Amino acid sequence: MRLMALRVRLLAASAISITMALALAGLGISALFATHIEKDLASGLRDEMNRLVALVRIEGETVSLSQPMPDPRYLRPYGELYWQINDPQGAPVLWSRSVWDSTLDIGNPPLVPGQPLETALIDPEGTPALARIQRLQFEAGNGTRVLDLIVAEDRGALDIAIAKFRQDLLSGLGLLGIMLVVASWVQVSVGLRPLAAIRRGVGEINSGRRKTLGGTFPLEVMPLVNEVNALLASQEASIGFARARAADLAHGLKTSLTVLNLQAAQLRQHKQGEIADTIEGLSRSMAETIDHQLALARLRHRSRSKHYAVALGPALDQIVSAVRATPAGRARRWLVNAAGDLTLDLDPADLIELLGVLLDNAAKWAKEQISITAASAGKTIVITIDDDGPGVAEAQVHMLAERGKRLDEVTAGSGLGLAIAEEIVTLNAGTICFSRAPLGGLRARLSLPAGAETLLR
Repeated sequence: MRLMALRVRLLAASAISITMALALAGLGISALFATHIEKDLASGLRDEMNRLVALVRIEGETVSLSQPMPDPRYLRPYGELYWQINDPQGAPVLWSRSVWDSTLDIGNPPLVPGQPLETALIDPEGTPALARIQRLQFEAGNGTRVLDLIVAEDRGALDIAIAKFRQDLLSGLGLLGIMLVVASWVQVSVGLRPLAAIRRGVGEINSGRRKTLGGTFPLEVMPLVNEVNALLASQEASIGFARARAADLAHGLKTSLTVLNLQAAQLRQHKQGEIADTIEGLSRSMAETIDHQLALARLRHRSRSKHYAVALGPALDQIVSAVRATPAGRARRWLVNAAGDLTLDLDPADLIELLGVLLDNAAKWAKEQISITAASAGKTIVITIDDDGPGVAEAQVHMLAERGKRLDEVTAGSGLGLAIAEEIVTLNAGTICFSRAPLGGLRARLSLPAGAETLLR
């Protein structure tokens, strides 16, 4: 499963939180604005109703206004502001010119004198409107007269204002959200800066430029820094202890093997050469195994913080010269084609042992010729070793590097050489593969990590 980066997770959480907060704030502000506008409309209708009440005149059966209502919208047909006076049965008695040829239909609401009522209705233009209704009782010459006064205003302007406000509010909150996300990105970047410093420090440890994490860090990450430094110290101590124990074990075993060789020499003096040869052969094989295991023990405990840039050319010349000095090597023709400026990220001892195993194997099986080439391939160095020996059948190639497995039981050897070579390559983040060589024998193809000097070119 692919893990999401901490920076992305924090930014995503921040963006979601900001979006939710702004959405809730937008809904709240929009509701408050709509409520405020409606209250303002209701307040205006209340003032209009007070004016209408003050202007009503009753003379007998006639109802009139002492003067026109001051707002000019009452005088314009469908002027968005209306007034109307009804009798108790709901029939209009008097109305503004803005009502024109229609009426304000209020239905039959429960009206009580002195208690105004606000309600919604459809104005003469067919649009929603807010109305204020008030029942009044007048003392007339022939008794009490009851009238229902209605003042209504079109909500169209109010709804347009609310919609426009919401649109502007959405744009403003969107811009604010972008600014807050950018601010969150800056905050997250500043907050994660100590982790970036730790990452750089670990990189310097891996490259061998430093041994521990140092510097000034916030209190929250200091426990992590201390644990990493303690782990590095413990690792170095374990490596030293493992190397010391391996050396002690090898010394003890080789001492015992020396005694066995002395016993074999005494047996030979007593005319028991066959037994002496067997003991010396076993002793020699055990000594080789101990030497190999010592090298591998050092390799297994190699600290990741150590990086190398060992030159391939001198190491290759050294091993070729050493193998040429052997009886098998002197009888072979050596063709070496390797650039002199190639470097490998390999312990020099590991490189010597690896090349020694492969070239010794090639010299042992070649008939006349051994070819060695090396070239850079990006971040790796490819080394190819070919011989013109009998080679190995394709079906048996995969068995070459199996520990202790020998495809030839006649030629002397422990069967550990190629297996150890593969282990050295694997533990150094490289690869090795075997196949038929163009010369007819075996091809060993190595891909090893390039050293820093090669990578910088």
